[in-house]
Amino acid sequence: MTSSIRTLFLTGYTPYPPIGGAPLRNWQNISAMMNLGPVAVFSISNPFEEKRNGRHPPGVVLWSHHHTTNISTKRSFRQKIQWWLQSRKHYLTEMLYRDFIGQELDKILVKFKPALVVFAEIGLYQYLPLVKNRGCRTILDNHNVEASLFRENEPSAKGVKSKLESSILFHKIKFIERDFIRQVDQVWLCSDADACLVRNMYGKFPHIRVVPNSINVAHYDGVQLGDCEPPAGLKQVPFTLFFAATFGYLPNQVAAQLLIEKILPRLQEIYPDCRLILAGKSPTPYMLEAAKQNPGILVTGLVQDIRPYLSTSSAVIVPLLQGSGTRLKILEAFAAGRPVVSTTKGAEGLRVEDGKHLLIRNSIDELVAGVCELWADPDLGQTLAQNAYELVKAEYSWESVGKRVEQDVQELF
Repeated sequence: MTSSIRTLFLTGYTPYPPIGGAPLRNWQNISAMMNLGPVAVFSISNPFEEKRNGRHPPGVVLWSHHHTTNISTKRSFRQKIQWWLQSRKHYLTEMLYRDFIGQELDKILVKFKPALVVFAEIGLYQYLPLVKNRGCRTILDNHNVEASLFRENEPSAKGVKSKLESSILFHKIKFIERDFIRQVDQVWLCSDADACLVRNMYGKFPHIRVVPNSINVAHYDGVQLGDCEPPAGLKQVPFTLFFAATFGYLPNQVAAQLLIEKILPRLQEIYPDCRLILAGKSPTPYMLEAAKQNPGILVTGLVQDIRPYLSTSSAVIVPLLQGSGTRLKILEAFAAGRPVVSTTKGAEGLRVEDGKHLLIRNSIDELVAGVCELWADPDLGQTLAQNAYELVKAEYSWESVGKRVEQDVQELF
């Protein structure tokens, strides 16, 4: 083993408490690196993100957080043309970059003297030259294959101008992602599926490593063992369907709309008293209005602790039709001992088997039938939950994935 490694994480939002998929993944990797030496975190919020002060992450020796100011994007016609022609210019990276933040980051690099810097997303691309100039080893932790995600989530452009702009933005993000991958010393991806996608899009890179999403399984023991109290004032309903997500993310908005419009009404015909809980930050106006209209829908908004809400659920559903990465919401359900119904896309990247760890159903009819199957046969749900709990402990716990992280980092020193 190499002696103590000083690591600096660059993240695109406050790191603690870790609420939502990306912060949970960052916290998993920060915790793993704390086993190898001192860790500092330099976090940046974009101007459109809700301002959160967060808390100093426990165990992190130095934390510095900055919020990008909203700057004018007014440009002359010539400047606009130049912007569109420059491959390295993209809204995704410009939201997180400011010169004054770069200056503060450089001060932290000088003060903390990290041997390794982990970039937690490609939106931090413009800070890469500064970090490399200080002689640090670098890792890109690519939570999603961003170019693929952009193409998948971009609505069909109408008109010649819109189609041209969409095509240019797609090729810009491909350039940035490929260049970021090429320049860093190592790239972490969430799954074998993402690694295959990168190879198909950009070619073979010998420094690609798969670091799966993982969770602190013990954190959910109270739910799994039935010792976690539900939120104060929330009535227990035997047939409660649960979906946790960050609803500012388009694939999660689409999934929530499917639940509200297509799935819940069908379930309420069979189980009139059933309930749907949509838990997570940035709920859409549509979701909030639906909750007003239907007493069987609860939209929580941002919650500091998801476990009390998980404890009220009798089934977790993940009706995703698009997106990438690996679904931490499924791993949370596994650790909490809750049976899961998911689409193939929702379970993508996880080494799960339909009928053993969860039910994989893809059409609306199949998803409704899957939930009904669980509610009608509690023994089936218990068997799936037990198998899933054993899987998450063996392959997706902090302990198991932390060993992978340590092995990958040792290769760099």
